[in-house]
Amino acid sequence: MANSTVLLSNIYPRREAGGARDLGGTWRAILDPYGLGHVELLGAYFQDKKPENKSDRVEYDFDESMQLEVPGDWNTQHPELLYFEGSVWYRTRLLVDEAERTETRSFVYFGAVNHTSRVYFDGELIGQHEGGFGPFAVEVTGKLSVGDHSLVVMVNNRRERDRIPAIFSDWWNFGGITRAVELVTVPAVFLRDAWLTMSADGRVVGGVTVDGGTDNVEVNVGLPALGVEQVVSAAPGVETTFELLGHEAASALERWSPANPVLHSVNFSTGEDSIVDVVGFRTIRTDGTTILLNDEATFLKGIAIHGEGPSGGRRAFGDADAAELLGWAVDLGANFVRLGHYQHDEAMLRKADELGLLAWCELPVYWGIDFANEAVLANAREQATELVVRDRSRASVILWSAANETMPGEVRTSFLGDLLAHIRSLDATRLTTAALFTEPTTDTAQRIEDPLGELVDVIGVNEYLGWYYGDRSTIAETTWTTAFGKPIVFTELGAGAKAGNHGGEDEIWTEEFQAAVYEAQIEMIAGQTEVAGLSPWILKDFRSPVRVLPGIQDGYNRKGLVSEEGERKLAFTTLQAFYASL
Repeated sequence: MANSTVLLSNIYPRREAGGARDLGGTWRAILDPYGLGHVELLGAYFQDKKPENKSDRVEYDFDESMQLEVPGDWNTQHPELLYFEGSVWYRTRLLVDEAERTETRSFVYFGAVNHTSRVYFDGELIGQHEGGFGPFAVEVTGKLSVGDHSLVVMVNNRRERDRIPAIFSDWWNFGGITRAVELVTVPAVFLRDAWLTMSADGRVVGGVTVDGGTDNVEVNVGLPALGVEQVVSAAPGVETTFELLGHEAASALERWSPANPVLHSVNFSTGEDSIVDVVGFRTIRTDGTTILLNDEATFLKGIAIHGEGPSGGRRAFGDADAAELLGWAVDLGANFVRLGHYQHDEAMLRKADELGLLAWCELPVYWGIDFANEAVLANAREQATELVVRDRSRASVILWSAANETMPGEVRTSFLGDLLAHIRSLDATRLTTAALFTEPTTDTAQRIEDPLGELVDVIGVNEYLGWYYGDRSTIAETTWTTAFGKPIVFTELGAGAKAGNHGGEDEIWTEEFQAAVYEAQIEMIAGQTEVAGLSPWILKDFRSPVRVLPGIQDGYNRKGLVSEEGERKLAFTTLQAFYASL
């Protein structure tokens, strides 16, 4: 299913200007496990009908159906929906007043809907989208007459061979409208995208995309901190890139870093449309096996994070969740977070900008992808566009990851090579990467030779010495090198433990066992020459239907440094002490 939506990348700055109406709250919903709700004979739920007379047959009623809070996953709102995979039809009523009717352009914006969706307005299909973690919008210009309107969204989260992610994943398949929904109003000619960042060689560069009209328009770009303004001539519907500041002028900007997360106000305007954003400026590049931030060697003291809330085992969204999750990372002493294995809520990246946390952002190209399928590749490109375009102004983002744990092979490497080239075409200022799968082995001299290493800038390595394979006693003497002379980041390592379960360090599932694995891994890392950082797996325990050990896992992956309800385990302190020593 090809996407028939647009990407509006500047929703957060627009909200500050009052250009968005929150459509979140209590929506009505109808379960459709057989996927037949679109069939008129059986329902045609998108029509949101009521009987017109006593003999009129309408076999559904949104007003009497279950309630679901939006944003939010459906799995944790009703016990019977915990494992539900299939279609759910959401409905809200939209009351339009005279002011909204007279706005020139209007869009319904979705932060994320998992996984495939169709959007109907007053019974008309107005857009469809495939991909569960990226933002999209559908236009409703000309449809907002004064009065009451029906907005219906069909959401399907079923795992399919030709989807991204595909059939298998080690995380919960949360279904629903999981992030913000807003009615966005803009002028007839508006800025669909406007971004600014710093290139690897220290220039301030950016781009704008104008939507509407037929003639070139002037876009004003301003950086008040330096009193800099520039006028860019932009053709409608085509991205126009520009250089705002060259090397010498950009050197006057105070640089963003984990120790000094300074943000600068940036203004974009054209005609009646204007955007104010806050952006940090820093350089990121590699030199051999070293990562350089602002031309200084930087060791990534990281932690991996899933998009799951601090408590309740639900999908994370919004400012409060971002502040708490990233606050734990700061307490750990981290300067880096790996946001796996899909695009996270925008609030996470904006909070990372504020806190000075470097970020790895990833596509859900995971186990079992149909790499030979051209339609799958096309959707991977679409999801990459959503990932990059939304967050390429964020100083915190230093790494775009194309995949996690994909098995080597010609077709796979070609697929990911195409995807990496597409990512670089959208943003050449950041580093590219992928988390590589390492085969179980007892060899203490590990060498990474996966051909994908040739295509990325930084090589992510997932290894579980002392847990899935290998003896803990030999972890410290293990060495890691690659065939490519590039930085290695240990993107996953660790062990499982249930919070509060104590015993000897040789007793599996205890906090002591987990801490001992971390101690051995830390000793190993201290002896490496090509390793530029780590992001152990993972900050907190998270739901996974493949983790079924009664009394221990109970549907949770237990590799977290804190429990699903935020209880800190011994390994948290172990890693915290290591980071403090660096």
